[in-house]
Amino acid sequence: MVHLAPVPTRSAVWSPVVTGLRADALDCLQTGVAALADLWHGAGSHLDLGAPLRFPTLADAAGQPSVEASLEQRLAEAAQLLGLRAVARHDGLDGPAIRDLAGAGGGAPLYVVADAYTMGWLPFVERQHLRHGFLVAGVGAAVTVVDAYHDDTRWGPARPGVWRLPAARFDATVQAGTVVVLESGDRPRLDVRAVLAANARALADGRPAIDRYLGAVSGAAGVDRLVLDTWTLSRSRALHAAWVAATADLTPDALSDAEAHAQSWRDLATRVFVAAARGGPAAPLVDHLAGLLHGDVALAARLADATTVRPEPTASGPGPAAHDVPGVRLAVVEALAAVLRLPAGATTGGLLRDLPNFNSFRLVDVIERVEARLGVELGPDDFGPASLRDVDSLCAAFARAAGSPAGSLR
Repeated sequence: MVHLAPVPTRSAVWSPVVTGLRADALDCLQTGVAALADLWHGAGSHLDLGAPLRFPTLADAAGQPSVEASLEQRLAEAAQLLGLRAVARHDGLDGPAIRDLAGAGGGAPLYVVADAYTMGWLPFVERQHLRHGFLVAGVGAAVTVVDAYHDDTRWGPARPGVWRLPAARFDATVQAGTVVVLESGDRPRLDVRAVLAANARALADGRPAIDRYLGAVSGAAGVDRLVLDTWTLSRSRALHAAWVAATADLTPDALSDAEAHAQSWRDLATRVFVAAARGGPAAPLVDHLAGLLHGDVALAARLADATTVRPEPTASGPGPAAHDVPGVRLAVVEALAAVLRLPAGATTGGLLRDLPNFNSFRLVDVIERVEARLGVELGPDDFGPASLRDVDSLCAAFARAAGSPAGSLR
């Protein structure tokens, strides 16, 4: 079935709010409360969601530990960190009931969680069932939907925006949703030093939970279950680094340390996705995951002491000669240009994630194109922590896979 996505619109109130969020560091249950926080308390208020650095786990449907947050957890954080109180909750409401509730509320925004499978503004529509949060910010002949979700999926990108849906279409969108009425109290004034100290204590005390989780993950059949968990953890660590940079009065080295750690989480999430797409083994990834989870503990302690010194990057991969392999570099650059639809002459220097249109799905396509062109195949050992970061490291991985000295590939 061909599904026509609704066209986003411009809102004088909401568009500046959703485009001002660190949406790439929020999950789909945080975006709604983040938008409300910035609307009611001012731009950047939502970063306080990143103040805690924790490793909370819940049992999934199979009884295994998962780091995916519950709605109750996200609402509790909104109250504690943002001053947004849930004054009413209604479960199982359909579209007409939500419109009635919004009308009775005089146009005050409602926070809605429902199945993304029927949300036409998202790439998940008619493809994947998963819970997803958004705001209803106005009702009438059309319903104003505000969704600040930012992600790249196998079906295309999701980006923050505002949509006005005809009432009938909105009614078809939500068959049974949870609606939470939030009110704003005073914004909590977080004691940054106390928060950092609490983070250090909580993570140090949480080492047994980390080890139990790693034991459960190590016994998993593959990497599929790691995809969501590393995605979730990488976003929470990125949000924490953003909060530290915006709020904490720490040394430049400490701020760099937090951001470098967040980047390591992003790198792992990319590696896990690529391995899952290619059917790779879980063991090397679990080892790296263990290092980052215990690295969380160490980072929290350093930030609490405010004496952080950013470690020098360690050498990884081959020497600079691999950057000069003409055949490899040409294959990689041309694959990137084709997959990412880069204009002629566009630079491919810097980080891969900064290239236009880049995401993990397209990286898999790039790798497969270069493998076919060079007649090589990258193995699990080629996806080291730094192998998927920039063009040079990707070229180096292919040079190693070819088992050829620099300059011998054409």
